[in-house]
Amino acid sequence: MSKKIIGIAVALLLILVYLVFCMISPASYSYKDEVKITGPYKMVYVVINDMKDWPKWYSWQKADPGFKMSLGGKELSVGANFTFESSILGKGYVVQTEGYQDSIIAVNMKSSKLPNDISIGWQIIQEGTKSVYVHLNARLKGKIPFIKRGIYFGLQNKLDKLFHDDLNGMKTYIEDLVKGDFGVEKVTYDGQKYFGKLDIVPSAKIPEFYAKYYPKIYHILDSMNVKVSGAPAGLIYDWDARTGIVAIMAALPIDIKLPFMEGWSYTEVSKGECLRMKNYGNYTTLRSAHVKMNYLMDNSPYTLEVPIIEEYVTSPSQEPDTSKWLTNIYYPLEKKGGYIKTVENKQTLEDLIKMEEAERQKTLKNLLREVKPN
Repeated sequence: MSKKIIGIAVALLLILVYLVFCMISPASYSYKDEVKITGPYKMVYVVINDMKDWPKWYSWQKADPGFKMSLGGKELSVGANFTFESSILGKGYVVQTEGYQDSIIAVNMKSSKLPNDISIGWQIIQEGTKSVYVHLNARLKGKIPFIKRGIYFGLQNKLDKLFHDDLNGMKTYIEDLVKGDFGVEKVTYDGQKYFGKLDIVPSAKIPEFYAKYYPKIYHILDSMNVKVSGAPAGLIYDWDARTGIVAIMAALPIDIKLPFMEGWSYTEVSKGECLRMKNYGNYTTLRSAHVKMNYLMDNSPYTLEVPIIEEYVTSPSQEPDTSKWLTNIYYPLEKKGGYIKTVENKQTLEDLIKMEEAERQKTLKNLLREVKPN
């Protein structure tokens, strides 16, 4: 038998083998899985929603030590994205396409080693007050052409393992987080006088609110020869989680008491114990910090006093790298725990939560009446 005939026979055999692989490889791909996580509902959301946190839980880097990730211009919520390079996944990018009421997040992943884009979605379902279920759904967009299916033989097992490990990595990361204190420490707040602007502001508009009023506050104090004695601060008096409305004061610390000035606010925050967290990052990272602080408060023997204080230690003019911006967050404490309060009133925890929410809504309405736009 000639070498030519042998070569043709080998080629035909390889083609036949490849066609067999095409026949037994799936025409599409989808994956469903879930995991139960012991931790707060909102913390799960911010861990998925903030792409800076992804390397702390996804399995991609463990599966491929040479994996490289580069964050895009946006890191949170819809439009957040990153590019990657990997021997397993190839070159590609991930972009968030959907975020709904702290319960659903969806991303689109494109990769040079995938036949089509993959849509990945997480649904967060609360179970009680201390655990959640996370449902993951992944789906390859479109069918894989028959002639190409042999190329992607084994893809299903590889992706199944990747997504399964991702869910368990998320579980481990969050459950380890809640075992710690997030770097939060109990300190004594020395007390401070503040002058500024109090208003009711949608949470998404707070940076704009600050940009509008901080220059005016500095100007007023300069005109009165009043020295600013520290970093700018945001004093949070109340909030409505459903609407995202926040009663907040753009404030500057001063050392003297000021008389009443129509359209402006003066307040004194008294000395007392508080929980303090040092947060590094731009303003959008503060949401994650507050979720962690709320979790600690929910599991502490204390109740929260107001105002919550955000002290913006690092200004953009001092440090262009947003990852180095420092914000000190103070949660003032009342020496009286939620559990004790429940027992004294002989109410269930659910009754107490409803009562406190009613009180909060009442306070917010009062603030709305008191605060007049300037």
